Amino acid sequence: MRYLFGFLCVCALVAALPQSASAQDAEEGAAAESNLEEPAPSAWPAPEEPALQLQLDDAGVGVVPSPPRTPDGYTLEEMDVRVRRAKIGLGSSAAALFAGGMFVGVGIGEAFGHAATVPKRYIAYVWTGTALLVGGFAGMVASGILLGKRKRDRDWLRRQAHYGTPGRVQWDVVRSRMVF
Repeated sequence: MRYLFGFLCVCALVAALPQSASAQDAEEGAAAESNLEEPAPSAWPAPEEPALQLQLDDAGVGVVPSPPRTPDGYTLEEMDVRVRRAKIGLGSSAAALFAGGMFVGVGIGEAFGHAATVPKRYIAYVWTGTALLVGGFAGMVASGILLGKRKRDRDWLRRQAHYGTPGRVQWDVVRSRMVF
């Protein structure tokens, strides 16, 4: 309770500070702002990546199709990075959950060792551990959902990238038969 007043004073000071500072006079700033014109938005939508791209290699210039993208606009390489980051989030949330369990275990174990009065540090262990347990659990749920969705999108992109490549069974047009 004694820190609440100080915290509110700091919040009031931060809210009262100007959002930006400038070394110009008010007249110069107004004149400079009036000279700036923003371009009008175009009636045409912003161009997306072309369907075909030119690729330069030792043999010359070749035309290759652009890589497939998810509905969100990510390529396969970007999705691999997103999956790896979701795995990191899941692991760090699991670590927080584990650390919270350790804090709660130590706090409760030591609190039962003292029959009459429980030292405040053990109560702090329990509350800290509870906060870590709740945060770690929520992080694991959120990261797990993200990981599942991103893996599903990545696998869909992999199927799209390999769509049209020959599989195990092909139809041989010249001989009019199936080729394995």
